[in-house]
Amino acid sequence: MSTPPKTQAERSRASEARSIKAGAVRMPGGLLSTEAARALADLVASGYAASKTAVIERALLEAKGKHLER
Repeated sequence: MSTPPKTQAERSRASEARSIKAGAVRMPGGLLSTEAARALADLVASGYAASKTAVIERALLEAKGKHLER
C-alpha cells in the first residue's frame, strides 16, 4: 500500500521543522514603526532582497558583519 501524497501544508510544516532543527528561529509578530515599515517596503521594491523576511535577514547579517569587524 502506498502512502498518499503530502499536502502543501504538510510539506510546508515539514520544511519549517527541518529549518528549526537546523537552527532557524520563528519570530513573534509585532508592529514596526511607520518609518521602519516604509524602509522595509522601499528595500523590497528596490530589489535589496526579494521579500520582507529576506530584507530583515540580509540587514541583520550585514549589521553583524559591520559590528563584529570593529
